[in-house]
Amino acid sequence: MELNREYISITTVQEHHARPMQSYRVLGRRIAIFRDEHGAYYAIETNCKHQGADLLTGEVRDHIATCPRHQWQYDLRSGICLNHESPRLRRYTVIVAGNVLKMAVVPSDDELDS
Repeated sequence: MELNREYISITTVQEHHARPMQSYRVLGRRIAIFRDEHGAYYAIETNCKHQGADLLTGEVRDHIATCPRHQWQYDLRSGICLNHESPRLRRYTVIVAGNVLKMAVVPSDDELDS
């Protein structure tokens, strides 16, 4: 069931297709949109919860991002930190509307908690 939420346009499918993961500045936050091996799109904040480093500047392998500063690791599909107790990264719903990738303005975890 799709919850009521507002979406903003981020990019086109063609522009994003060149790389499976790209970073965008959205509403003052660094957000990564990535496409998995099945073609589903995900959006997640990319600043480490420890010191705010951009996780995409570290190693990213098999949907696991390793922070370049202190090697905290996050699963980019769930936002969960794998090797420290840390708040999860905020995730955002992505929809494809025609040729445009749109991202929910409200993080999906925040909306589900309310």
